[in-house]
Amino acid sequence: MAIWRELSAQWEKSTNAFANEAMASDPFRQGMHGGMNASLGAQKALGDLMARLLTMLNLPTRADLQALSEQLQHIDDHLARISRQLEEGGAAPAPAPRSSAAPKRTKQPPSAAAAPSAPAKKAPARTRRPRP
Repeated sequence: MAIWRELSAQWEKSTNAFANEAMASDPFRQGMHGGMNASLGAQKALGDLMARLLTMLNLPTRADLQALSEQLQHIDDHLARISRQLEEGGAAPAPAPRSSAAPKRTKQPPSAAAAPSAPAKKAPARTRRPRP
């Protein structure tokens, strides 16, 4: 058994040395680079073909499902945050902060500027029509 173990160890060392020399050479690197580029190109072409096929069949693509998953995760996180706030103190969630890029409203509506002392009239209530 000891002889077999020593032969196996020597074979492993010589194989590793040969492989390290082969992998360090430029032709090997160029060949691996070309092979990886070909593989990635084939994967991209297959993905594009599948996306067109699924679109023709009116089925969602992988990108569509990933986008939907991200939206659902965002909604789930938002609901969890609201639930925690309600459990902690029953306070309503804080409104989202306004963007600083939005202009401030400085102009008053015409009804408020024309007659500030006159009480505002209520608009008549609208009646809803049933949808067909």
